[in-house]
Amino acid sequence: MAINTVSQVVPSPAEDAAALLKAFQGWGTDEQAVIAILARRDATQRKQISLTYEQMYNEGLLQRLQSELSGDFERAMCQWILGPDERQAVIANAAMKCIQEEYPVIIEIACANSSEELIAVKKAYHVLYKCSLEEDVAAGTTGNLRSLLLALVSTYRYDGNDVNMGLAKSEAKIVHEAVRNGTLDHQELVRIVGTRSKAQLKATFSCFKDEHSRSITKALLHASDPTCYLRALRTTVRCIADENKYFAKVLRNATREAGTDEDTLTRVVVMHAEKDLKGICGAFQKRTSVTLEQVIAKETSGDYRSFLMALLGS
Repeated sequence: MAINTVSQVVPSPAEDAAALLKAFQGWGTDEQAVIAILARRDATQRKQISLTYEQMYNEGLLQRLQSELSGDFERAMCQWILGPDERQAVIANAAMKCIQEEYPVIIEIACANSSEELIAVKKAYHVLYKCSLEEDVAAGTTGNLRSLLLALVSTYRYDGNDVNMGLAKSEAKIVHEAVRNGTLDHQELVRIVGTRSKAQLKATFSCFKDEHSRSITKALLHASDPTCYLRALRTTVRCIADENKYFAKVLRNATREAGTDEDTLTRVVVMHAEKDLKGICGAFQKRTSVTLEQVIAKETSGDYRSFLMALLGS
């Protein structure tokens, strides 16, 4: 998605930069021309276009886009023009301003990336904001939520597929003991979800369901906690257990008829367009019986809709 096919002849960065300047000039910005260029260039190409544009015209492309575009379209395009690591760092920092509600953003970045990808995001965060992602998470949260989020953003998980079934069974038992009778051993829960590989955790979740005939997330519903920690823990489990299914649900919630959550819709589509959006779209259609394209066409409008549809490949 948003990637050129082998048969296409891609203009040079200089040609794209010139075409973008032309789109900015005149009485009004040619937004469709901007979409036609940038939505169909991959991350490496967009970086080269940005560098070339600045060299040719002595101004930053991001800053020009911010001045020429507006609304949801401007916010989406300005996220897209960034590289994947820098983009996620910017999104994480924005979530810090209201982390008690925006904690799912931090969980997604920590759990949907590989260990190497997470390190790259944290490096970008450090460069942009002169502090670590861990520092800001610790400063913005307290109690069990702080322990969980710090464990997630600090971890370096094994990314392979090897699984220890004996360990999965024993840790499923530990989880069961932690949530039984509504009392939680937070340290053990955080230790398990914050250190084990995704493959190992999926095996643990499966053992739990086989043994107790319900998922861990359903079991956690019966535990009591006055903070958002348990919601964050359930979000973590869902994101690790099945990323496509998790993000399909996030998109469904963001596009309900009560009102579209454009920030969430933008975040998921832009962050995953060059990675795994095809799988998310498949899970979305399975969940809702309609395609994501159909929902976006109905719930959005104008240049914002055109841009998202271009990222989806329509």
